[in-house]
Amino acid sequence: MTSAGRYDTVAIALHWSIALLILLAFALGLTVDDFPKAWEARVVNFHALIGVAILVLSIIRLFWRVGHPAPELPVSVAPLARTAAKLGHAGLYVLMIVVPAIGIPTLLFRGRGLDFGFFQIASPFARTREIFHPLTEAHEIASYALIALAVAHTLAALYHQYIRHDDILARMAPRHGGD
Repeated sequence: MTSAGRYDTVAIALHWSIALLILLAFALGLTVDDFPKAWEARVVNFHALIGVAILVLSIIRLFWRVGHPAPELPVSVAPLARTAAKLGHAGLYVLMIVVPAIGIPTLLFRGRGLDFGFFQIASPFARTREIFHPLTEAHEIASYALIALAVAHTLAALYHQYIRHDDILARMAPRHGGD
């Protein structure tokens, strides 16, 4: 595949970094209650820090994408699939920003701050169940939507790569030595 048909190195690095962080944040969110109670504050803080990283990296990726458009899809990709790809990518970008953007105030309205290790941000709010409870539900629903869309995105890439053989997955694969 020519380099014109591939994403650039920065887009690839951001894509896979964000993907791994989303999986880690989701796994921690699902398993936080399985950790010893004494670890809860640290696990929640780590989950929140990952969310902040996802938010920051997603915004960087969005700005990068504006200046560095995606490579053209192969001509073999049908118009309906092109539209689905555009809508799917737009949905992923929205959810990669919305999920942590809901999660951060959820944390703060629980009366928890963020501990970055070398500095902390205390919550400016008292624990307010009337606010954090619906925010928690919205955060969870948006998280599941993000994972569902990411799974669909992954399945579509695998379908194109291994069934259609049109090298869609190779466009986002990390570069190797001589490439």
